[in-house]
Amino acid sequence: MTAVARHVRIRAKPGGGEALRRGLLEVADALGDAAGCELYVVNRMSHEPDVIWVTEQWQSQEALDAALASEAARERIPGLRELVADGGIERIDLEPVGGVGYPVGETGCAIVNLDEVEDMAPRFGLGDTGEARFARARLQAQGVGLSLQRVRPGVRSSFGHWHSRDEEIYVVLAGSGRIAVDDAVHEIKRLDAIRVAPASVRAFEAGPEGLEILATGTHHAGDAHMHPGFWPD
Repeated sequence: MTAVARHVRIRAKPGGGEALRRGLLEVADALGDAAGCELYVVNRMSHEPDVIWVTEQWQSQEALDAALASEAARERIPGLRELVADGGIERIDLEPVGGVGYPVGETGCAIVNLDEVEDMAPRFGLGDTGEARFARARLQAQGVGLSLQRVRPGVRSSFGHWHSRDEEIYVVLAGSGRIAVDDAVHEIKRLDAIRVAPASVRAFEAGPEGLEILATGTHHAGDAHMHPGFWPD
C-alpha cells in the first residue's frame, strides 16, 4: 500500500475566497474520521485571499478515491465548485517519502513499569505536591505521551498547563478529587476518564485519599505551556 499526497491550488471567483475557505474547512471536519486520511490542511495565501491551497496525505490512492466517492463528498463538492473561478484548480500529485511528522509503520513493543520510571517532581522542586513519572521516552513512543501523576492528599497542583496541539485523556486510577478546566471545576473519582481539549488550561486537586492519575495523549515536542498558580475559584 503506497501513500499518496497532493497539493491543490484553488482560485475562488472574485470575493469568494472566504466562502471557499469555510466550505473546505467543513470538508476537513468531515474527513476527521475518514479511513486513511493522514493530513488535510486548508491554507490561504496572505496576499491573495481568493487563493486557497489544500495539502492532503492519504494512506493509499484507494483511501483517497473512497473518500471522494463518499456521501459527504457528493453533498459538498457541487457547492464548492460553484465558488471556483473558471480554470481555477491546479493539482500536483506527490508520493510521500519521509520527514518530520510522516507516519511510518513500525513493529515491536516496549514494556515499562511506571513505578520504575524516574519521578521528575523533586527535580523541579515539586516533591511536596506529589509525583510525576513521564514514560514516553522509556517506551520509545514517538507520537503519544504517557505519565503517572500522583497528587498528595489535600494538595492542589502548583500550576496548570495547556497545549497548542496535544489532546489529552486522564484516567483516575485511585483516590478522588477535583479537576479545574478553564473556568469550571469538576469532581472526579476512581475510573473517571476526562478528555481535555488542547487549549484548555487544566489542574488537579486531591481529596483526603490523594489522587493517582494516568495521563495520555498525543505528543509534539515543546507543546506544553505552563500557567503558574492556576485555579478558577
